[in-house]
Amino acid sequence: MPQSLVLSILVLALAFCILQVQGSDGGAQDCCLTYSRKKIPANIVRSYRRQDISLGCAMPAILFSPRKRSQPELCADPKDDWVQNLMRRLDKPSAPRKPAQDCKKDKGAPKSGKKGKGSKGCKRTETSKGP
Repeated sequence: MPQSLVLSILVLALAFCILQVQGSDGGAQDCCLTYSRKKIPANIVRSYRRQDISLGCAMPAILFSPRKRSQPELCADPKDDWVQNLMRRLDKPSAPRKPAQDCKKDKGAPKSGKKGKGSKGCKRTETSKGP
């Protein structure tokens, strides 16, 4: 009985060690193997992350995440000026959106039920005319 308990503990310890060796981050890491040859346009990028050789990858890189999540990340050389500029641009907090322009309500006679150009999203409120 004591021998089977010791054997069970050894098997569990070995299994735990194998899991630790296979990857403590919980999965495989995707590494860039080449850099993009073309400059990546800022309007297609949503964020970025760094690839460091200390994490087991062969070369340092910046991985840009495209706005469309179905597309793969794009690898770039962190030494390139355009890469540094794009990273700075992404680090800046985005400018707050301008509030929607107020609808021009109650001006002139009410028009037919169709909305004209520029009135998208505006709700017309009818004012009751007094006697």
